Amino acid sequence: MLRLIAASLALVFAAAAAHAYEPKPAQELLAQDISYDAAIPKPEDITGFAIGDVIWTPAMHAEYARAIAGLSDRMTIETIGRSTFGRPIQRVVITSPANHARIDAIRETQRGLKRSGASAAPADHPAIIQTTFGVHGSEPSSYDSAALLLYHFAAGQGEAMDRLLEETVIILVIMINPDGADRFANWTNMHRARVPVADPQTREHFHEWPWGRTNHYWFDLNRQWLPVMQPEARLLVRASHEWMPNIAADMHEMGPNTTYFFSPGPLDGLHPLLSQDALQLNLRMNRFLRDQLDGEGQLYVSEELFDDFYLGYGSSYPGLIGSVPYLFEQSSTRGIVMDTDFGVQRYDDKVGQQARALLALIRAGQHYRADLHAHMRQFFNESRRRAQADPVTAWVFTSNDRARLADFFEVLDTHSIEVRELTQTLRQDGRVYRPGEAFIVPVRQDQYRIVQGMFESKIVTDNTEFYDVSGWTQPLAWGLEYSAIRTGLLAPNLTGDRVTAIERAAPEPARARVAYVMAWDSYYAPRALYRLQDAGVRAQVVPDPITVITDEGEVEVGRGAVVVPVARQSVDPDALHALMVRAAREDSVTVHAARSSHTPRGSDLGGFALSALTKPSILLVTGRTVNVNEAGEIWHILDREMAMPVSQIDVSELSRADLSRYNRIILPHGDYSALNESMVSRLNEWVRSGGVLIATRGGARWAVNQELSGAEIFERDSPDERPAPRAYEDINVWDAEEAVSGAIFATEIDLTHPLAFGLREPRLAVQRIGEHAFARTGNPFALPLRYAGPDPLMSGYASQGNREALAGMGVVHAERRGSGAVILFADNPVFRAYFRGSSRVFMNAVTYGEAFRNPRRREDQ
Repeated sequence: MLRLIAASLALVFAAAAAHAYEPKPAQELLAQDISYDAAIPKPEDITGFAIGDVIWTPAMHAEYARAIAGLSDRMTIETIGRSTFGRPIQRVVITSPANHARIDAIRETQRGLKRSGASAAPADHPAIIQTTFGVHGSEPSSYDSAALLLYHFAAGQGEAMDRLLEETVIILVIMINPDGADRFANWTNMHRARVPVADPQTREHFHEWPWGRTNHYWFDLNRQWLPVMQPEARLLVRASHEWMPNIAADMHEMGPNTTYFFSPGPLDGLHPLLSQDALQLNLRMNRFLRDQLDGEGQLYVSEELFDDFYLGYGSSYPGLIGSVPYLFEQSSTRGIVMDTDFGVQRYDDKVGQQARALLALIRAGQHYRADLHAHMRQFFNESRRRAQADPVTAWVFTSNDRARLADFFEVLDTHSIEVRELTQTLRQDGRVYRPGEAFIVPVRQDQYRIVQGMFESKIVTDNTEFYDVSGWTQPLAWGLEYSAIRTGLLAPNLTGDRVTAIERAAPEPARARVAYVMAWDSYYAPRALYRLQDAGVRAQVVPDPITVITDEGEVEVGRGAVVVPVARQSVDPDALHALMVRAAREDSVTVHAARSSHTPRGSDLGGFALSALTKPSILLVTGRTVNVNEAGEIWHILDREMAMPVSQIDVSELSRADLSRYNRIILPHGDYSALNESMVSRLNEWVRSGGVLIATRGGARWAVNQELSGAEIFERDSPDERPAPRAYEDINVWDAEEAVSGAIFATEIDLTHPLAFGLREPRLAVQRIGEHAFARTGNPFALPLRYAGPDPLMSGYASQGNREALAGMGVVHAERRGSGAVILFADNPVFRAYFRGSSRVFMNAVTYGEAFRNPRRREDQ
């Protein structure tokens, strides 16, 4: 028996030995024909873990980068900023010691290439090559390759290395998404076994929601280069403008059953604002990448799938500032080893391949540096020629919402966009733009292509397939009033001094005798109101425009104003006034001090039409079947922007939750089919008892299907309409034509409805994804937002059939159910945090969810 046990143990240990995983040495992974300085520590010498042994955490990367930079005269390191959670984001600059001694002059020479009349770059001017690591935290071979590269450039010896460092400046941003990377690394390392498990279904490879791809608020940072609504994206864009790299590489991973991708994507998928000359340079430099990967016997792919139409990628935005952008996508092991269609793949091999591919690109940049410098000059000269020929000479914009305007200025400043004062009243497109309220963005400036990429509304007709959204016009998304000024209309004396920021604070209010009246124009008004409610202050909303009597005279206030009486409050008058001053200073809220409850026009301040407001107590449903980006965008606006506490409960735990703790439940886009009939019944009872249920896209559809709402989903085609047979090769075009992948649609908005309070324009831009909307029902007041007719498309691509079918259909369905309400959104109103117009409607749903009623008679009754 003992012999049998011993034999069995021997077999077990033999099997373990056969599957033992030891990461390959750094020199073997780099596979470069050079020697390395033994005095430079390898990655494992500093952190205790070799590359490929575990997933390195951001702290390990920071430790090794500081150690190597401190030992090498080829490197400098700086913290360029911090992530949302406060983790450092580091930039390492690598070049020869001689170049470091003149690094400021090199940077200024590089930046000077964009100037009008700039001379050719000096013969000794190095190529500037920037690489961003870890945009997606769940793609670790991208950022773990950074440590290999640091070792290679610090320790590598020989004439070829010296020449490379003399002829290039290599910038490594390590890493741009440390919050997501930390989540991913900790999850994977927590399940790291002595014997790595290749089973793709094991917990190591199947991470828990919200996974590690996104940043702290679950934003995809690779969609944030243009909107820059997250701090990591702002840092990256500012850093790119600071150096204006000739090549800007972005390292990623893709599915495990793929090979290796490098730019460009589909040649016909390039946005018209991006340079065809840069594309040709890309194709020429790819010889170095092909030689590298072919020499390794590796499969790879290029010119497919990952189009560069959306301008907010790391593989597209740098092309707007004269760089040649590069996207690298490595097949992923999602852990240490994984069984794939290509057999068992090792993580250390993936990291090594990322490093070797990037080294090949750096050698390409070294070889083509004169061409890259010439391209940078020619790029900006071409931009100037385009601007001169463009019939649009400037854009003028304004908003009655000072908060939105101030935030938009920060976005423009991040992109180095020149903005000027408007010095004379301008009438354009039926609008009046006034000095001090409106501002001018000249088209003829260095950042012409970024300006047009942000302001232009482009109806796409020559393309139907998009990897991401096809429409993103920023002023539309922000809900600003704006117009194009065309040739001959921009007088020389129409523009004044350059403006980089505006004052966001509203005037400080006087002390009120009777009540304070808060205008609802400011984007941050819900934040100010919540602060009051959290302090125990009572408030009511006024449904109609009113004239308020103040010591300074009569003032007009629009719908949705909040009345805060001075008497019978739980806080004393001094504390109440301090809260009102804070609302003006921090939240840009205009506050009027009323000296009478009487109003010459509209409801009196004690009128019957006013509704008492309830402090929101919010539950955000999250979890594996919920769309992580949409949940994060909702969490971000409530927590980060509006300073409202948000409880998060996993959808799998919802049936055990005490719903009575909340008066707002939000269902983001997702799949809620796992919720049983009992849970549906509880939600229905909760709503009828006074709760407000808010749902977007898939969450809204589920609520309709469960009869939690009287809404009806609009379906484009009836069962009798069957399409004619088509060739299979057209299936991707068919999918694109049938769905809306992300375009901007116009809506008609009922400005009298509480969900529209604070808005002044009867048309509002929304981000449209998908083809479902709300049909008309017997309640003629249930659709306060509808897609505009006859054609709602404002920017991007949507098939003619979808445009015609959606016109007039509902974007928002709102109805009372018992004492509560159900408010459904067909779209994502807070898309990527920059749709500030439709975000106002979402926040009105949170704030004013009980401030409307159903009609006493319905047409279907």
